[in-house]
Amino acid sequence: MRLIGVILVAAVVGSAIGAAWAFVEVRPGASIFNRPSRPAGAVAGPIGSDPAIQVDQPIHQFGAMQRGTTKSHEFEVRNAGGGPLTLRVGSTSCKCTIGDVTQEPIPPGGSVKVKLEWSALVNPGPFRQTATILTNDPLQSRLELLVEGEVTEATGIFPPDLMFDKITAGDTKFADVYVMAFAQDDLEVSKPELSNTETRRFFDVRVEPVEPSALPNPKAKAGVRVRVTSKPGLRLGRFDQWLSLSTNIPDVEQIKIPLIGRVIGNISVHGRLWNEDQGVLRLGRVKSAEGVSAPLNIVIRGEDADQVKLSVVATDPPELRATLGEPKRVKDTLVHVPLVIEVPPGTPPMARLDIDQHEEALVVLETTLPDVPEMVLSVRFAVER
Repeated sequence: MRLIGVILVAAVVGSAIGAAWAFVEVRPGASIFNRPSRPAGAVAGPIGSDPAIQVDQPIHQFGAMQRGTTKSHEFEVRNAGGGPLTLRVGSTSCKCTIGDVTQEPIPPGGSVKVKLEWSALVNPGPFRQTATILTNDPLQSRLELLVEGEVTEATGIFPPDLMFDKITAGDTKFADVYVMAFAQDDLEVSKPELSNTETRRFFDVRVEPVEPSALPNPKAKAGVRVRVTSKPGLRLGRFDQWLSLSTNIPDVEQIKIPLIGRVIGNISVHGRLWNEDQGVLRLGRVKSAEGVSAPLNIVIRGEDADQVKLSVVATDPPELRATLGEPKRVKDTLVHVPLVIEVPPGTPPMARLDIDQHEEALVVLETTLPDVPEMVLSVRFAVER
């Protein structure tokens, strides 16, 4: 029995861990439940020359999953035809990392196991995730594997996230969460790791034991306080990532806690589609043939406002365009700089909505301010045909 790994990792974080639950519809004709009949005269089964993919249970119920935990399941894929069956990994319903698929064909009567792993990094509520396996079966070129369940809030974490709210550029700030155990007297929490490799150096993480009487839940038998402290140097704008912690709690060997906040300073962004509270430009759903553009105004304040220079250093995805205009000096301590962000016509379909299963788009600007070397603008949109 061979093993094929397919790993799904849900990726949206921060304030985008917001309101929506993602349900993924299986495309008509894509499921093995409506597999078409073989043409008249064709020979089915192992004596035929064509491969035939077969999975008895293409849907698996994970049941209840605590937010921040991971579960996996192995699907058995068989070749019920008479020719060699080849498999390769197709698309998935969320941002994911996909394991390598063996290039060796599956002989008639043979089988492999496909491991699908999903991390519940989404809001509490029901979920349905899919992974596609592409095959050389002439009557079933796509096999959809599904996992379903419901994400529940981890009752041993309070509050549910590390919320920094607003941090003034150049300052430090801390946020605390408590991790608690209810069925055991000893609790070990270790190996803290932040998911964003670019910004993790701007945070310190400390895990300290707490007496049960001082925990926020009186039913807890043991607990620790996790304190995350920010350092100067964070980019201006919103930030979000996940803090991973290892524990000795059965079935919760690893937990992931969202870390959310926003850095503010003497530079601010204004515009009709700009959400100041969330630090997000919302472009909505865009037709590929039409595209969309949004004018913004960057306001620079302070004694040296007229000396500050801005430049666009990166956009993600690269199809996104950001163009700075000529600065307008209102007075010595106030300068306005126009900025146009555009999804140009012809951009291929994509989802950058940052609602549970998609990541948002980003525009990164460089500044000459010593406390704010960079600022990042979050952009949300979805391009449709």
